[in-house]
Amino acid sequence: MSSYRRYNYRAYPTGEQRRALSRLYGACRFVYNWVIDQRKLMFERRGKPQSYNQLSHMLTLLKRDPDHRWLTEVSSIPLQQAVRHADTAYRNFHRQYKAGKTRLVENKKTGRKHRTGLPHYKSRRDGEQSAEFTRSAGFKVEHADGCRWMFLTLPKVGHVRLRWTRDLPSKPSSVTVMLHADGSYEASLTVLVEKDATPPEPIHEACGIDMGLESLMSVVYDDGTREKLPHPRTLKHKARKLRKLDKQLARQQKGSNNHAKTRLRKAKVYKSIQNQRRDIAYKLASKVAGENQVVTMETLNVKGLARTRMAKSLLDANWARIIERIRQLCLQYGRTFRQVDRWYPSSQICSQCGRRDGRKPLDVREWECPQCGIRLDRDYNAALNILDAAGLAESLNARGGDVRRRLAQAGRNVDAREVGTRRTTSLHQGSLWRRSPLP
Repeated sequence: MSSYRRYNYRAYPTGEQRRALSRLYGACRFVYNWVIDQRKLMFERRGKPQSYNQLSHMLTLLKRDPDHRWLTEVSSIPLQQAVRHADTAYRNFHRQYKAGKTRLVENKKTGRKHRTGLPHYKSRRDGEQSAEFTRSAGFKVEHADGCRWMFLTLPKVGHVRLRWTRDLPSKPSSVTVMLHADGSYEASLTVLVEKDATPPEPIHEACGIDMGLESLMSVVYDDGTREKLPHPRTLKHKARKLRKLDKQLARQQKGSNNHAKTRLRKAKVYKSIQNQRRDIAYKLASKVAGENQVVTMETLNVKGLARTRMAKSLLDANWARIIERIRQLCLQYGRTFRQVDRWYPSSQICSQCGRRDGRKPLDVREWECPQCGIRLDRDYNAALNILDAAGLAESLNARGGDVRRRLAQAGRNVDAREVGTRRTTSLHQGSLWRRSPLP
């Protein structure tokens, strides 16, 4: 099964190309905001906004106006795509409004009310600027074998140099040139990729995964082996530098050159944090989806949890991107991805005897079951219960053995290998991933 994917390359435009791209970004912003104004005006007059075809025709007439002739200095395709993006944003808003997913929010400073989900104006001070070229724009991608550079030819911009990192599987259907807040340029090409002919061979039949903040991910495999990944805490490591930059920005005058330089340094720090989070999420998802035939996780309400006092650590853990990336790779590799209900009490049930003893505070990382006497690790116990809730743990033993007891006691004995001893502590040292061997 084929699918569309994005291949991103770092771009290095020249000074003249930067100025041309700046004019293009400004024109795209103007058209996007103009569409919002036109739809608001028409809705107030007739109660029904214009369609995309009507707005596209109105844009053609707008270019003929002498006051807006400057719109003809850039390529027309990105401007049409700006109209399409604004129209798509309104379509998404109406779909959410009909589903009852929008609400009125009051601004505490001004007292004005606005509805969530409505498209808002774009600004030149936004951290992300972009312009999209489709195939009808006539862009070209050229790369010679053995060369570390590739060239992207854009209309009214020129030959933009890109840093080559991997070959394109097919001819791109569109390209988006982006300017990030840290001043770097990036070209994102949309290509059609056929299904991988040789996905990685799975090592395990199934695994259960429990996401956490003390340990980012606790994994229990069907053969009883288990492993943990510690929380990388990328934001915490950069917090001191960010506080220093915030103090500098507070002392400097807005609009000055020093303020712009400090703002750029701060944006580069945040870009570094973003790159680290993306790298960890992609490597982790590749490992999980590549080594397991069936991946089982719990359904998490990340948006709801982000409103709690744990929001800073939770968003730094990057749960949403990790889970979504695992889902995508499972679909790509032909694996099975399952999620149990979010209300399933995975931390309240003993993974050996099945006794449910109620909720426990987050500081309780280990406890002893009063019924069977086994000492349980909170994360490993939840991961095993998630594997059991998906209907995988009992079905793995065709002879009818007590699989729950075998998995709960795998990798430990009653003396020196209890949770919290040297074996568990060593999981958080050295490399990110270290597997606990079976006895």
